[in-house]
Amino acid sequence: MTNDIKLTELELDLLTEMFNLGVGKAAASLSTMVKQEIALSVPNIEFLSIAELAQKLGANNTVCSVSQTMSGPFAAQSMLLFPENNSLEIVRQLLGNDLPEETIVELQQEAFSEIGNIVLNACIGSFAEGLNAEFKMDLPKYELSKPVDLLNVSTNKNDTALFIRIDLTLSTSEITGYIAFLMGTLSLEQLKDVLSKILKNL
Repeated sequence: MTNDIKLTELELDLLTEMFNLGVGKAAASLSTMVKQEIALSVPNIEFLSIAELAQKLGANNTVCSVSQTMSGPFAAQSMLLFPENNSLEIVRQLLGNDLPEETIVELQQEAFSEIGNIVLNACIGSFAEGLNAEFKMDLPKYELSKPVDLLNVSTNKNDTALFIRIDLTLSTSEITGYIAFLMGTLSLEQLKDVLSKILKNL
């Protein structure tokens, strides 16, 4: 783990459960939108440096991202990340298979931004509920680029990413998506403090 900030097993379990609740709500909404059942894997949580995260996403892959900056008990940039082909598949399922490919590509930004908004707000809503706190959210930002550019590795390489891998399985296709929260050392310390306080009050 980067920056020598370690979560206890209980803190990690609590964090995983919060994400489980959030992505569960998001999946229910998405399932209605794409008109098919969506199964979710248990979130797999890792702490990585920004450079390690870029490497994990694949140096030569093009990644589709929707990000929102959040501030509250801790600050972070929340991101929903999908490989480009997977993001197009979700948009195709959302808009319908009968649309021409060029139309799907044209509508990708708008449709994927809406999906990102739903998923990130559900996850952050679970955080807010679990912490009994409020987060301020900036407007969602859509990007399609290589991980090194997307994560601005040259500037942020020493920052830390709370990286969550979630497998979304649509009934007609298997799609892997990722959620990342990019944080500085101070925000990570604040997150640990918040989780510790919740556990003391249980």
